[in-house]
Amino acid sequence: GRGACLAMGPRLGDWGRLLLTLAAALTLPTRAPGSLGAQIIGGHEVTPHSRPYMASVSFRGQHHCGGFLLRSRWVVSAAHCFSHRDPREALVVLGAHTLRPQEPTRQVFGIAAVTRHPDYQSATHANDICLLRLNGSAVLGPAVGLLHLPRSGARPPAAGARCRVAGWGFVSDLKRPPPGLMEAEVRVLGLDVCNSSWRGQLSPHMLCTRSGDRRRRGFCSADSGGPLVCRGRAHGLISFSGLWCGDPKTPDVYTQVSAFVAWIWGVVRGGRPT
Repeated sequence: GRGACLAMGPRLGDWGRLLLTLAAALTLPTRAPGSLGAQIIGGHEVTPHSRPYMASVSFRGQHHCGGFLLRSRWVVSAAHCFSHRDPREALVVLGAHTLRPQEPTRQVFGIAAVTRHPDYQSATHANDICLLRLNGSAVLGPAVGLLHLPRSGARPPAAGARCRVAGWGFVSDLKRPPPGLMEAEVRVLGLDVCNSSWRGQLSPHMLCTRSGDRRRRGFCSADSGGPLVCRGRAHGLISFSGLWCGDPKTPDVYTQVSAFVAWIWGVVRGGRPT
């Protein structure tokens, strides 16, 4: 995610706290993956384990980013999730719903190698994608499964197409953790319209979404790296959003996965860690 996402409305008597929160938000780096009050906005809790491809990337026991399982040893996530982070301190959790340690379906792995896209640019979030090679093979079953990629070079879904985005995004003391994996339905927004909202800052291989109605819907930080699923395939990877989560003025931005399919399979089949 980008910066701090404040997913709460001011209540009477809370203005002091809101001003403090805003002051804290303004001191954060502009596109930090960390966040205040972060979770899927305008969504609902999914049926447990109905999204078996979802992965949680944690550092020192704290959920930090999402991702999805592509092969039994490979998870796709966002490159920015590993900026200034030591992958040796990371764990990948599969088969989770609540992220509590006692969930019997969960499988936990270390990361043997992180391969970031060679053209990833932290300043612009261009090519914000990475592959995580796990230190063991996931056992596939009802709670742990794979998600398909789009065809290499496939056009992104048309503007207005319905997709869904899921995550556990919570990294702060300001919000309670979500009860379980949350998901929101969103609509694809044309890149030209989106780019003008972002004042020309977007790269060609990005994808945007908007709410389908007047409610705020979308992702917040700590959802980063999770998939945007359209017609059963991972067409987007959560990359960044504006200061206020779900704000139509700064639409949610994803890495367009179809532009990177050839690179992904090159890494997976080559198995070459970098």
